[in-house]
Amino acid sequence: MSGNVARLPPPGRRPPPDDAQVREAVAASVSIAETLRRLGRPDNSRLRAQLRGWIAGAGADTSHFLGQGHQRGRAGTAPVRPAADVLVKHHRTGRTRTAVLRRCMRLMGIAELCAVCGTGPMWQGRPMVLEIDHVNGDRDDDRLSNLRFLCPNCHAVTGTWCRAPRRRPAG
Repeated sequence: MSGNVARLPPPGRRPPPDDAQVREAVAASVSIAETLRRLGRPDNSRLRAQLRGWIAGAGADTSHFLGQGHQRGRAGTAPVRPAADVLVKHHRTGRTRTAVLRRCMRLMGIAELCAVCGTGPMWQGRPMVLEIDHVNGDRDDDRLSNLRFLCPNCHAVTGTWCRAPRRRPAG
């Protein structure tokens, strides 16, 4: 009797896709997760491991997969806040991210130069990140009149660097 019994997949499990389906899904995808979606499978660790086996078995080329940079070059899902909404005095906890402040300052025409010494974003032929300084020391005050770009050297000698208390003059 055991010779006549057909082997059925366990209930709730689908048979693996054939090699042609795997190659087609891999060719049209940029990540493991996208390949699973194209195959109509949920994205979980068990199926990711199985998919790697299916890809190896089908001999599909994954060199075009982007890894964790799969969103690179695409617009983000969060809407971009306009500069008028960012460059205000806030009455909330948390601070505005530096990248957002930098983008808004550029949009408002602030040149990326140190406000004290005039150094640009390159120093001795290498890139240098200019820091954003809150002139009055209040990190919730993101008004344009309170923000300036400073090189790390000039910023380190200000009274607002790292939220330090105002330095007393020597002597």
